[in-house]
Amino acid sequence: EDFIKRSDIVDPSKAVLDDYGTLKVRVQMKEEPKMAFVPPNPFTSLMKSIFLDEASSNVCFEVSAPVKEEESDVAASDDLFHAHRLVLDTCAPMLAALCGSSDDVEMVVATITDVNPNIFRHLLFYVYGGSVPKDDLREYAKDIIDAADKFSIVNLKLEAGKAYVDSTEITIDNVMDNLLYADAMNCFLLKELAIDFVADNGEELLDNSVSFNDLPERVIKDVIVAVTRKKKKAVAEVAYDYNKGTFCARALSLMSVSDLRRKLYHLDLDVDGSRETMIEALNNQAIEAISIDEIED
Repeated sequence: EDFIKRSDIVDPSKAVLDDYGTLKVRVQMKEEPKMAFVPPNPFTSLMKSIFLDEASSNVCFEVSAPVKEEESDVAASDDLFHAHRLVLDTCAPMLAALCGSSDDVEMVVATITDVNPNIFRHLLFYVYGGSVPKDDLREYAKDIIDAADKFSIVNLKLEAGKAYVDSTEITIDNVMDNLLYADAMNCFLLKELAIDFVADNGEELLDNSVSFNDLPERVIKDVIVAVTRKKKKAVAEVAYDYNKGTFCARALSLMSVSDLRRKLYHLDLDVDGSRETMIEALNNQAIEAISIDEIED
Protein backbone atom coordinates (compact mmCIF):
# COMPACT_ATOMS: atom_id res chain seq x y z
CA GLU A 1 0.00 0.00 0.00
CA ASP A 2 3.06 2.26 0.25
CA PHE A 3 3.78 1.93 -3.49
CA ILE A 4 2.12 3.15 -6.67
CA LYS A 5 2.13 1.19 -9.88
CA ARG A 6 3.98 2.56 -12.90
CA SER A 7 0.90 1.92 -15.02
CA ASP A 8 -1.11 4.22 -12.71
CA ILE A 9 1.49 6.93 -13.03
CA VAL A 10 1.45 7.00 -16.82
CA ASP A 11 -2.33 6.55 -17.05
CA PRO A 12 -3.71 9.97 -18.17
CA SER A 13 -7.01 9.25 -16.46
CA LYS A 14 -5.25 9.11 -13.07
CA ALA A 15 -3.91 12.67 -13.53
CA VAL A 16 -0.71 11.84 -11.61
CA LEU A 17 1.60 13.61 -14.07
CA ASP A 18 1.24 17.23 -15.05
CA ASP A 19 0.81 18.46 -18.65
CA TYR A 20 4.55 18.13 -19.25
CA GLY A 21 4.75 14.54 -17.99
CA THR A 22 6.43 15.54 -14.75
CA LEU A 23 5.78 13.78 -11.47
CA LYS A 24 5.92 16.21 -8.57
CA VAL A 25 6.66 14.78 -5.14
CA ARG A 26 6.32 16.86 -1.96
CA VAL A 27 8.17 15.58 1.09
CA GLN A 28 7.41 16.76 4.60
CA MET A 29 9.56 15.82 7.56
CA LYS A 30 7.69 15.22 10.77
CA GLU A 31 9.58 16.32 13.85
CA GLU A 32 8.74 15.17 17.30
CA PRO A 33 8.20 18.07 19.72
CA LYS A 34 11.26 18.70 21.84
CA MET A 35 9.35 20.20 24.74
CA ALA A 36 5.96 19.61 26.25
CA PHE A 37 3.39 22.15 25.10
CA VAL A 38 2.12 24.52 27.77
CA PRO A 39 -0.58 27.03 26.80
CA PRO A 40 0.09 30.70 27.56
CA ASN A 41 -1.31 32.60 30.52
CA PRO A 42 -5.08 32.83 29.86
CA PHE A 43 -5.50 36.22 31.57
CA THR A 44 -5.85 38.25 28.37
CA SER A 45 -8.37 35.85 26.84
CA LEU A 46 -10.33 35.79 30.11
CA MET A 47 -10.41 39.58 30.20
CA LYS A 48 -11.64 39.74 26.62
CA SER A 49 -14.29 37.14 27.40
CA ILE A 50 -16.06 39.54 29.81
CA PHE A 51 -15.97 42.44 27.33
CA LEU A 52 -19.53 43.85 27.05
CA ASP A 53 -20.81 41.11 29.38
CA GLU A 54 -24.03 42.61 30.70
CA ALA A 55 -24.61 39.95 33.36
CA SER A 56 -21.41 40.69 35.28
CA SER A 57 -21.14 44.42 34.54
CA ASN A 58 -21.86 47.21 36.99
CA VAL A 59 -21.47 50.28 34.75
CA CYS A 60 -22.84 51.15 31.32
CA PHE A 61 -21.86 53.78 28.77
CA GLU A 62 -24.51 55.30 26.55
CA VAL A 63 -22.55 56.55 23.56
CA SER A 64 -23.75 58.65 20.65
CA ALA A 65 -21.88 60.48 17.92
CA PRO A 66 -22.32 64.24 17.48
CA VAL A 67 -24.91 65.09 14.82
CA LYS A 68 -23.55 67.12 11.92
CA GLU A 69 -25.47 70.12 10.62
CA GLU A 70 -26.33 68.41 7.35
CA GLU A 71 -27.75 65.48 9.36
CA SER A 72 -29.75 67.56 11.85
CA ASP A 73 -33.02 66.00 10.70
CA VAL A 74 -31.73 62.50 11.48
CA ALA A 75 -32.20 61.20 15.02
CA ALA A 76 -28.98 60.25 16.76
CA SER A 77 -28.71 56.58 17.71
CA ASP A 78 -27.27 55.56 21.08
CA ASP A 79 -25.20 52.46 21.69
CA LEU A 80 -24.89 50.80 25.10
CA PHE A 81 -21.57 49.41 26.31
CA HIS A 82 -21.56 47.45 29.54
CA ALA A 83 -18.32 47.42 31.52
CA HIS A 84 -16.79 46.64 34.90
CA ARG A 85 -15.72 49.34 37.32
CA LEU A 86 -12.70 47.39 38.58
CA VAL A 87 -11.32 47.07 35.04
CA LEU A 88 -11.91 50.77 34.40
CA ASP A 89 -10.39 51.85 37.73
CA THR A 90 -7.24 49.92 36.85
CA CYS A 91 -6.91 50.44 33.10
CA ALA A 92 -8.94 53.55 32.25
CA PRO A 93 -9.33 55.87 35.27
CA MET A 94 -10.81 58.71 33.22
CA LEU A 95 -13.61 56.45 31.99
CA ALA A 96 -14.13 55.22 35.56
CA ALA A 97 -14.46 58.82 36.74
CA LEU A 98 -17.49 59.27 34.48
CA CYS A 99 -19.29 56.58 36.47
CA GLY A 100 -19.33 58.43 39.77
CA SER A 101 -18.58 56.91 43.16
CA SER A 102 -17.40 53.32 43.44
CA ASP A 103 -19.79 52.91 46.39
CA ASP A 104 -22.78 52.76 44.07
CA VAL A 105 -24.46 49.35 44.26
CA GLU A 106 -26.88 49.76 41.36
CA MET A 107 -25.94 49.90 37.69
CA VAL A 108 -24.45 53.28 36.80
CA VAL A 109 -25.10 54.74 33.35
CA ALA A 110 -22.66 57.34 31.96
CA THR A 111 -23.49 59.32 28.83
CA ILE A 112 -20.92 60.17 26.15
CA THR A 113 -22.19 62.35 23.30
CA ASP A 114 -19.05 63.31 21.40
CA VAL A 115 -17.51 59.97 20.34
CA ASN A 116 -18.58 57.71 17.51
CA PRO A 117 -19.90 54.43 19.02
CA ASN A 118 -17.76 52.33 16.67
CA ILE A 119 -14.65 54.20 17.80
CA PHE A 120 -15.66 53.84 21.44
CA ARG A 121 -16.08 50.10 20.96
CA HIS A 122 -12.50 49.86 19.69
CA LEU A 123 -11.29 51.93 22.64
CA LEU A 124 -13.15 49.91 25.26
CA PHE A 125 -12.06 46.60 23.73
CA TYR A 126 -8.46 47.83 23.92
CA VAL A 127 -8.96 48.57 27.62
CA TYR A 128 -9.98 44.92 28.07
CA GLY A 129 -6.75 43.70 26.49
CA GLY A 130 -7.93 43.56 22.89
CA SER A 131 -6.44 45.19 19.82
CA VAL A 132 -7.75 47.29 16.97
CA PRO A 133 -7.58 45.63 13.51
CA LYS A 134 -4.79 47.19 11.45
CA ASP A 135 -7.14 48.29 8.67
CA ASP A 136 -9.42 50.10 11.13
CA LEU A 137 -6.43 51.58 12.91
CA ARG A 138 -5.25 53.12 9.64
CA GLU A 139 -8.68 54.19 8.37
CA TYR A 140 -9.89 55.75 11.63
CA ALA A 141 -6.52 56.78 13.03
CA LYS A 142 -7.48 60.39 13.75
CA ASP A 143 -10.80 59.46 15.37
CA ILE A 144 -9.05 56.90 17.55
CA ILE A 145 -6.33 59.41 18.47
CA ASP A 146 -8.98 61.95 19.49
CA ALA A 147 -10.92 59.43 21.62
CA ALA A 148 -7.80 57.91 23.21
CA ASP A 149 -6.52 61.39 24.02
CA LYS A 150 -9.87 62.39 25.53
CA PHE A 151 -9.93 59.39 27.89
CA SER A 152 -6.15 59.10 28.36
CA ILE A 153 -5.73 55.63 26.87
CA VAL A 154 -2.08 56.38 26.21
CA ASN A 155 -0.89 53.23 24.45
CA LEU A 156 -3.84 53.20 22.06
CA LYS A 157 -3.13 56.81 21.17
CA LEU A 158 0.50 55.92 20.46
CA GLU A 159 -0.53 52.95 18.29
CA ALA A 160 -3.01 55.07 16.33
CA GLY A 161 -0.39 57.80 15.97
CA LYS A 162 2.08 55.34 14.49
CA ALA A 163 -0.60 53.93 12.16
CA TYR A 164 -1.38 57.46 10.95
CA VAL A 165 2.32 58.18 10.37
CA ASP A 166 2.81 54.89 8.49
CA SER A 167 -0.17 55.56 6.21
CA THR A 168 0.35 59.27 5.58
CA GLU A 169 2.59 60.87 3.01
CA ILE A 170 3.63 64.35 4.07
CA THR A 171 3.54 66.79 1.16
CA ILE A 172 3.87 70.51 0.56
CA ASP A 173 0.09 70.78 0.56
CA ASN A 174 -0.61 68.97 3.86
CA VAL A 175 2.51 69.48 5.97
CA MET A 176 1.17 72.51 7.86
CA ASP A 177 -2.21 70.91 8.59
CA ASN A 178 -0.49 67.80 9.90
CA LEU A 179 1.99 69.81 11.93
CA LEU A 180 -0.72 71.91 13.55
CA TYR A 181 -2.83 68.83 14.27
CA ALA A 182 0.14 66.97 15.76
CA ASP A 183 1.05 69.92 17.95
CA ALA A 184 -2.54 70.38 19.16
CA MET A 185 -3.02 66.67 19.94
CA ASN A 186 0.49 66.07 21.29
CA CYS A 187 1.17 63.44 18.62
CA PHE A 188 4.94 63.71 18.79
CA LEU A 189 5.76 61.01 16.24
CA LEU A 190 3.61 62.77 13.61
CA LYS A 191 5.00 66.11 14.70
CA GLU A 192 8.54 64.86 14.20
CA LEU A 193 7.66 63.51 10.74
CA ALA A 194 6.18 66.85 9.68
CA ILE A 195 9.06 68.85 11.16
CA ASP A 196 11.62 66.63 9.43
CA PHE A 197 9.79 67.32 6.16
CA VAL A 198 10.04 71.07 6.84
CA ALA A 199 13.76 70.71 7.60
CA ASP A 200 14.34 68.75 4.38
CA ASN A 201 12.18 70.91 2.10
CA GLY A 202 12.56 74.42 3.46
CA GLU A 203 13.48 75.97 0.11
CA GLU A 204 10.56 74.33 -1.69
CA LEU A 205 8.16 75.44 1.06
CA LEU A 206 9.34 79.03 0.66
CA ASP A 207 9.04 78.81 -3.13
CA ASN A 208 5.42 77.69 -2.73
CA SER A 209 4.67 80.53 -0.29
CA VAL A 210 3.62 78.17 2.49
CA SER A 211 2.59 80.25 5.48
CA PHE A 212 4.27 79.69 8.84
CA ASN A 213 2.18 82.33 10.62
CA ASP A 214 -0.02 79.84 12.46
CA LEU A 215 2.86 77.85 13.91
CA PRO A 216 3.45 78.22 17.68
CA GLU A 217 6.87 79.54 18.68
CA ARG A 218 7.79 76.23 20.33
CA VAL A 219 7.67 74.51 16.94
CA ILE A 220 10.48 76.73 15.61
CA LYS A 221 12.86 75.20 18.18
CA ASP A 222 11.78 71.74 17.07
CA VAL A 223 12.63 72.63 13.46
CA ILE A 224 16.11 73.77 14.53
CA VAL A 225 16.58 70.49 16.45
CA ALA A 226 15.53 68.53 13.36
CA VAL A 227 18.02 70.35 11.14
CA THR A 228 20.81 69.84 13.68
CA ARG A 229 19.93 66.17 14.19
CA LYS A 230 20.19 65.51 10.48
CA LYS A 231 23.62 67.15 10.37
CA LYS A 232 25.00 65.39 13.42
CA LYS A 233 23.15 62.11 12.86
CA ALA A 234 23.03 61.44 16.59
CA VAL A 235 22.28 57.86 17.57
CA ALA A 236 20.78 56.38 20.69
CA GLU A 237 23.96 54.58 21.71
CA VAL A 238 25.94 57.78 22.32
CA ALA A 239 23.32 59.31 24.58
CA TYR A 240 24.59 57.58 27.71
CA ASP A 241 27.98 58.27 29.26
CA TYR A 242 28.91 54.97 30.88
CA ASN A 243 31.95 56.50 32.60
CA LYS A 244 29.95 59.19 34.39
CA GLY A 245 26.74 57.20 34.62
CA THR A 246 24.72 60.06 33.13
CA PHE A 247 22.95 60.86 29.89
CA CYS A 248 24.56 63.30 27.50
CA ALA A 249 22.06 66.18 27.34
CA ARG A 250 23.19 67.27 23.89
CA ALA A 251 22.89 63.76 22.47
CA LEU A 252 19.44 63.31 24.00
CA SER A 253 18.25 66.55 22.43
CA LEU A 254 19.18 65.20 19.00
CA MET A 255 17.55 61.79 19.38
CA SER A 256 14.35 60.84 17.57
CA VAL A 257 11.04 60.48 19.40
CA SER A 258 11.12 56.71 18.87
CA ASP A 259 14.61 56.39 20.38
CA LEU A 260 13.59 58.47 23.40
CA ARG A 261 10.47 56.36 23.91
CA ARG A 262 12.48 53.17 23.61
CA LYS A 263 14.90 54.30 26.34
CA LEU A 264 12.05 55.37 28.61
CA TYR A 265 10.29 52.05 28.09
CA HIS A 266 13.36 50.02 29.00
CA LEU A 267 13.74 52.14 32.16
CA ASP A 268 10.07 51.50 33.00
CA LEU A 269 9.23 55.20 32.68
CA ASP A 270 6.26 56.96 31.08
CA VAL A 271 6.73 57.03 27.29
CA ASP A 272 4.05 59.66 26.61
CA GLY A 273 5.14 63.27 26.46
CA SER A 274 6.89 65.94 24.47
CA ARG A 275 10.55 65.69 23.53
CA GLU A 276 11.42 68.04 26.41
CA THR A 277 9.38 65.98 28.88
CA MET A 278 11.02 62.72 27.82
CA ILE A 279 14.53 64.20 27.96
CA GLU A 280 13.84 65.61 31.43
CA ALA A 281 12.59 62.21 32.62
CA LEU A 282 15.77 60.51 31.38
CA ASN A 283 17.97 63.13 33.02
CA ASN A 284 16.07 62.82 36.29
CA GLN A 285 16.49 59.06 36.16
CA ALA A 286 20.25 59.47 35.74
CA ILE A 287 20.44 61.95 38.64
CA GLU A 288 18.41 59.60 40.84
CA ALA A 289 20.71 56.70 39.97
CA ILE A 290 23.78 58.78 40.91
CA SER A 291 22.19 59.77 44.24
CA ILE A 292 21.47 56.12 45.09
CA ASP A 293 25.08 55.15 44.26
CA GLU A 294 26.40 57.93 46.52
CA ILE A 295 24.20 56.75 49.41
CA GLU A 296 25.38 53.16 48.94
CA ASP A 297 29.03 54.28 48.86
